[in-house]
Amino acid sequence: MPKLSAIHRFPVKGFSPQVLDQIELTQGKGLPFDRHWAIENGPGQYDATAPGHVSKKNFLMLAAQSDLAGWSTRFNAEHQIWTVIAPDGTCLQVDLNDAETHAALFDHLSQALSDQVRGRLRLIQAGSQAMTDIPDPYPSIINLASVRDLAERTGQALDPVRFRGNLLIDDLEPWAELDMVGERLVIGEAEVEIRARIRRCVATSINPVTAARDADIPKALFDSFGHMDCGVYVSVERGGSVAAGDRVSGK
Repeated sequence: MPKLSAIHRFPVKGFSPQVLDQIELTQGKGLPFDRHWAIENGPGQYDATAPGHVSKKNFLMLAAQSDLAGWSTRFNAEHQIWTVIAPDGTCLQVDLNDAETHAALFDHLSQALSDQVRGRLRLIQAGSQAMTDIPDPYPSIINLASVRDLAERTGQALDPVRFRGNLLIDDLEPWAELDMVGERLVIGEAEVEIRARIRRCVATSINPVTAARDADIPKALFDSFGHMDCGVYVSVERGGSVAAGDRVSGK
């Protein structure tokens, strides 16, 4: 029986995940606080007076700033405090809702990323619109068996965090999720519908521990299967609590 193996959310786009034991899903929404914040890389398209989805190219992101993988983070959801540990060991604590606490982080990022920073950095809050790669409020599912199969094909270990999924499931046949678009799954108290396959970009080629570009994942997918898809987007059709270890069943 397939099960939910892990829950990941990424409070600030482009940075490391928070691993959760359980979370409450809400109908029609993504995970609470997932990509709820992003760091604007120079003047961009985001309008705080009329917030909405804008391209990821407006923000610091792994695909363009791979060194971000070397920054570890912790997130306190109750107080919305974000603790960031830079590769040099510097520990920075940020109140995500207080711009006066952001300057030290931005200074450190600007020095570390150098010419990858296009201008003034600004932390934006997405509100009800998570700054994922798509405008729809869809969490993502990663099939761990598919990741293991791809690892065997590439001949190297692949951390599932590369794929930045929210709900990591196991004990499903490799790649079965790609043929399940339109189907519904029950996970814990929640029910989701699989909406679309996820086409992968260069960000998956970055090792989430070392920050090195040590694998060409889109090419490996295309060479193996003739496509570059891994994982699926889902919509939450019935809200409820989900927890690591919950069974995943068809509807």
